[in-house]
Amino acid sequence: MHTKQRRVTGAAAVAAFGILALTTGCSSTPATGKHHTKPTASRAAGSPASPGPSPVDPKPVQGQRLRHYLLTPDDLGPGYTQTETPDDEKAADPHRYDDIGMSGCPALEELSKHSDEVQFATKTSAGFSFGADSKLGEELHSDSPSKLSAGLRRLVHAQTSCPTYTMTSGSTPLTVSVHKDAPPGPGPDAYAYTTTLHGPGGTSVLKTATVRRGNVLVMLVGAPALVDGHIEAAVAKLPAG
Repeated sequence: MHTKQRRVTGAAAVAAFGILALTTGCSSTPATGKHHTKPTASRAAGSPASPGPSPVDPKPVQGQRLRHYLLTPDDLGPGYTQTETPDDEKAADPHRYDDIGMSGCPALEELSKHSDEVQFATKTSAGFSFGADSKLGEELHSDSPSKLSAGLRRLVHAQTSCPTYTMTSGSTPLTVSVHKDAPPGPGPDAYAYTTTLHGPGGTSVLKTATVRRGNVLVMLVGAPALVDGHIEAAVAKLPAG
Protein backbone atom coordinates (compact mmCIF):
# COMPACT_ATOMS: atom_id res chain seq x y z
CA MET A 1 0.00 0.00 0.00
CA HIS A 2 1.40 3.37 -0.96
CA THR A 3 2.05 5.85 1.84
CA LYS A 4 2.48 9.41 0.76
CA GLN A 5 5.61 11.05 2.08
CA ARG A 6 6.34 14.58 3.21
CA ARG A 7 6.74 17.05 0.35
CA VAL A 8 10.31 17.54 -0.90
CA THR A 9 11.31 21.02 -2.00
CA GLY A 10 14.27 22.79 -3.58
CA ALA A 11 16.86 20.79 -5.49
CA ALA A 12 15.39 17.54 -4.20
CA ALA A 13 12.08 18.35 -5.83
CA VAL A 14 13.72 18.91 -9.19
CA ALA A 15 15.70 15.70 -9.01
CA ALA A 16 12.94 13.49 -7.64
CA PHE A 17 9.59 15.12 -8.38
CA GLY A 18 10.25 17.84 -10.93
CA ILE A 19 11.00 15.20 -13.54
CA LEU A 20 7.27 14.58 -13.76
CA ALA A 21 6.73 18.04 -15.19
CA LEU A 22 9.06 17.17 -18.04
CA THR A 23 7.36 13.88 -18.92
CA THR A 24 4.27 15.53 -20.39
CA GLY A 25 4.69 15.39 -24.14
CA CYS A 26 8.05 13.66 -23.95
CA SER A 27 8.64 10.97 -26.52
CA SER A 28 9.16 7.43 -25.26
CA THR A 29 12.26 7.42 -27.47
CA PRO A 30 14.99 9.83 -26.26
CA ALA A 31 15.45 12.76 -28.65
CA THR A 32 18.67 12.85 -30.58
CA GLY A 33 18.87 16.62 -30.92
CA LYS A 34 21.98 16.04 -33.04
CA HIS A 35 24.15 16.23 -29.95
CA HIS A 36 26.95 13.95 -28.84
CA THR A 37 28.52 13.37 -25.47
CA LYS A 38 32.19 12.75 -24.84
CA PRO A 39 32.93 9.45 -23.07
CA THR A 40 34.27 9.76 -19.56
CA ALA A 41 35.32 7.26 -16.93
CA SER A 42 32.64 6.01 -14.58
CA ARG A 43 32.71 7.06 -10.95
CA ALA A 44 30.43 6.09 -8.13
CA ALA A 45 28.34 8.75 -6.41
CA GLY A 46 29.97 10.15 -3.30
CA SER A 47 29.12 9.37 0.28
CA PRO A 48 26.28 11.32 1.85
CA ALA A 49 28.54 12.32 4.75
CA SER A 50 28.66 16.10 5.17
CA PRO A 51 31.82 18.14 5.70
CA GLY A 52 31.72 20.98 8.19
CA PRO A 53 31.26 24.55 6.92
CA SER A 54 34.37 26.53 6.10
CA PRO A 55 34.76 30.07 7.45
CA VAL A 56 36.37 31.14 4.18
CA ASP A 57 33.47 30.01 1.97
CA PRO A 58 32.31 32.79 -0.37
CA LYS A 59 28.80 34.18 0.01
CA PRO A 60 25.96 32.91 -2.22
CA VAL A 61 25.42 34.56 -5.59
CA GLN A 62 22.23 36.63 -5.55
CA GLY A 63 19.43 37.69 -7.90
CA GLN A 64 20.24 38.98 -11.34
CA ARG A 65 23.86 37.94 -11.07
CA LEU A 66 22.85 34.29 -10.60
CA ARG A 67 20.32 34.50 -13.46
CA HIS A 68 23.14 35.73 -15.69
CA TYR A 69 24.65 32.23 -15.57
CA LEU A 70 21.58 30.47 -16.97
CA LEU A 71 21.57 29.05 -20.47
CA THR A 72 19.63 31.00 -23.12
CA PRO A 73 18.19 29.96 -26.49
CA ASP A 74 21.23 31.63 -28.09
CA ASP A 75 23.50 29.28 -26.12
CA LEU A 76 21.47 26.23 -27.14
CA GLY A 77 21.18 26.95 -30.85
CA PRO A 78 18.47 26.51 -33.52
CA GLY A 79 15.34 24.59 -32.65
CA TYR A 80 15.12 25.62 -28.98
CA THR A 81 12.31 27.68 -27.49
CA GLN A 82 12.37 29.04 -23.95
CA THR A 83 9.26 27.87 -22.10
CA GLU A 84 10.10 28.98 -18.57
CA THR A 85 11.98 32.07 -17.45
CA PRO A 86 13.40 32.96 -14.01
CA ASP A 87 10.37 35.19 -13.41
CA ASP A 88 8.01 32.22 -13.80
CA GLU A 89 9.19 30.66 -10.54
CA LYS A 90 7.95 33.68 -8.57
CA ALA A 91 4.40 32.76 -9.53
CA ALA A 92 4.87 29.00 -9.15
CA ASP A 93 2.35 27.23 -6.95
CA PRO A 94 4.11 26.36 -3.67
CA HIS A 95 1.86 23.30 -3.39
CA ARG A 96 2.54 21.96 -6.90
CA TYR A 97 4.22 18.82 -5.52
CA ASP A 98 1.68 18.14 -2.78
CA ASP A 99 -0.10 15.39 -4.75
CA ILE A 100 3.15 13.56 -5.51
CA GLY A 101 4.39 10.75 -3.28
CA MET A 102 6.77 7.82 -3.36
CA SER A 103 7.31 4.42 -1.82
CA GLY A 104 9.84 1.64 -2.05
CA CYS A 105 12.99 3.76 -1.60
CA PRO A 106 13.99 4.30 2.04
CA ALA A 107 16.75 6.78 1.18
CA LEU A 108 14.34 9.07 -0.69
CA GLU A 109 11.72 8.70 2.01
CA GLU A 110 14.32 9.69 4.61
CA LEU A 111 15.39 12.64 2.49
CA SER A 112 11.78 13.82 2.37
CA LYS A 113 11.89 14.20 6.16
CA HIS A 114 15.02 16.34 5.98
CA SER A 115 14.53 18.20 2.70
CA ASP A 116 15.75 21.44 4.30
CA GLU A 117 19.23 19.93 4.28
CA VAL A 118 19.31 20.00 0.47
CA GLN A 119 17.82 23.46 0.08
CA PHE A 120 20.31 26.17 -0.74
CA ALA A 121 20.45 29.92 -0.18
CA THR A 122 19.55 31.12 -3.69
CA LYS A 123 18.07 29.56 -6.81
CA THR A 124 16.98 30.37 -10.34
CA SER A 125 15.72 28.24 -13.22
CA ALA A 126 14.80 28.14 -16.89
CA GLY A 127 13.04 25.68 -19.17
CA PHE A 128 13.32 24.97 -22.89
CA SER A 129 11.70 22.81 -25.54
CA PHE A 130 13.39 21.26 -28.55
CA GLY A 131 11.21 20.25 -31.44
CA ALA A 132 7.76 18.94 -30.66
CA ASP A 133 8.34 16.61 -27.74
CA SER A 134 11.69 17.10 -25.99
CA LYS A 135 12.27 19.32 -22.98
CA LEU A 136 15.25 20.59 -21.04
CA GLY A 137 15.12 22.15 -17.58
CA GLU A 138 17.95 24.00 -15.86
CA GLU A 139 18.35 25.04 -12.24
CA LEU A 140 21.16 27.00 -10.65
CA HIS A 141 21.68 26.96 -6.90
CA SER A 142 24.16 29.01 -4.89
CA ASP A 143 25.44 28.67 -1.36
CA SER A 144 28.77 28.12 0.34
CA PRO A 145 30.84 25.51 -1.55
CA SER A 146 30.87 23.22 1.49
CA LYS A 147 27.07 23.28 1.84
CA LEU A 148 26.52 22.78 -1.90
CA SER A 149 28.94 19.86 -1.94
CA ALA A 150 27.40 18.14 1.08
CA GLY A 151 23.81 18.72 -0.05
CA LEU A 152 24.50 17.58 -3.60
CA ARG A 153 26.16 14.38 -2.43
CA ARG A 154 23.24 13.61 -0.18
CA LEU A 155 20.72 14.34 -2.91
CA VAL A 156 22.41 12.19 -5.54
CA HIS A 157 23.07 9.38 -3.09
CA ALA A 158 19.37 9.25 -2.21
CA GLN A 159 18.19 9.50 -5.80
CA THR A 160 20.49 6.72 -7.06
CA SER A 161 20.36 4.38 -4.07
CA CYS A 162 17.25 2.51 -5.28
CA PRO A 163 17.27 0.87 -8.72
CA THR A 164 13.45 0.96 -8.73
CA TYR A 165 10.68 2.57 -6.70
CA THR A 166 7.11 3.78 -7.12
CA MET A 167 6.02 7.39 -7.54
CA THR A 168 2.45 8.64 -7.68
CA SER A 169 1.16 11.79 -9.32
CA GLY A 170 -2.32 12.24 -7.93
CA SER A 171 -3.76 8.75 -8.23
CA THR A 172 -1.53 7.71 -11.13
CA PRO A 173 1.22 5.22 -10.22
CA LEU A 174 4.57 5.34 -12.00
CA THR A 175 7.33 2.77 -11.76
CA VAL A 176 10.68 4.56 -11.66
CA SER A 177 14.00 2.97 -12.61
CA VAL A 178 17.29 4.78 -11.99
CA HIS A 179 20.85 4.05 -13.04
CA LYS A 180 24.05 5.99 -12.57
CA ASP A 181 25.88 7.41 -15.57
CA ALA A 182 29.44 8.58 -16.09
CA PRO A 183 29.88 12.01 -14.47
CA PRO A 184 29.78 14.98 -16.85
CA GLY A 185 33.17 16.28 -15.79
CA PRO A 186 36.11 15.82 -13.43
CA GLY A 187 36.00 16.61 -9.75
CA PRO A 188 34.18 15.31 -6.68
CA ASP A 189 30.91 17.15 -7.33
CA ALA A 190 29.90 16.02 -10.82
CA TYR A 191 27.11 13.45 -11.12
CA ALA A 192 24.73 12.04 -13.69
CA TYR A 193 21.98 9.47 -13.70
CA THR A 194 19.14 8.39 -15.99
CA THR A 195 15.56 7.97 -14.80
CA THR A 196 13.03 5.84 -16.68
CA LEU A 197 9.38 6.31 -15.80
CA HIS A 198 6.84 3.62 -16.75
CA GLY A 199 3.18 4.60 -16.46
CA PRO A 200 -0.22 4.27 -18.10
CA GLY A 201 0.75 6.78 -20.77
CA GLY A 202 3.91 4.96 -21.79
CA THR A 203 7.60 5.24 -20.97
CA SER A 204 9.68 8.39 -20.60
CA VAL A 205 13.45 8.55 -20.24
CA LEU A 206 15.07 11.55 -18.58
CA LYS A 207 18.62 12.33 -17.58
CA THR A 208 19.89 14.46 -14.72
CA ALA A 209 23.39 15.94 -14.78
CA THR A 210 24.70 18.25 -12.09
CA VAL A 211 28.05 19.91 -11.46
CA ARG A 212 29.26 22.23 -8.72
CA ARG A 213 31.80 24.93 -9.50
CA GLY A 214 32.75 27.04 -6.51
CA ASN A 215 29.63 28.48 -4.89
CA VAL A 216 27.24 27.68 -7.77
CA LEU A 217 25.88 24.34 -8.96
CA VAL A 218 24.00 23.66 -12.17
CA MET A 219 21.45 20.89 -12.68
CA LEU A 220 20.09 19.93 -16.09
CA VAL A 221 17.12 17.56 -16.39
CA GLY A 222 15.56 16.42 -19.65
CA ALA A 223 15.92 14.26 -22.73
CA PRO A 224 19.28 12.46 -22.38
CA ALA A 225 20.71 13.72 -25.67
CA LEU A 226 19.83 17.31 -24.80
CA VAL A 227 21.39 17.06 -21.35
CA ASP A 228 24.52 15.44 -22.77
CA GLY A 229 24.72 18.03 -25.51
CA HIS A 230 24.48 21.08 -23.24
CA ILE A 231 25.89 20.26 -19.81
CA GLU A 232 29.37 21.35 -20.92
CA ALA A 233 28.03 24.73 -22.06
CA ALA A 234 26.02 25.10 -18.84
CA VAL A 235 29.10 24.48 -16.71
CA ALA A 236 31.19 26.84 -18.85
CA LYS A 237 28.79 29.68 -18.02
CA LEU A 238 29.32 29.30 -14.29
CA PRO A 239 31.71 31.62 -12.46
CA ALA A 240 35.23 30.31 -11.95
CA GLY A 241 35.43 28.09 -8.91
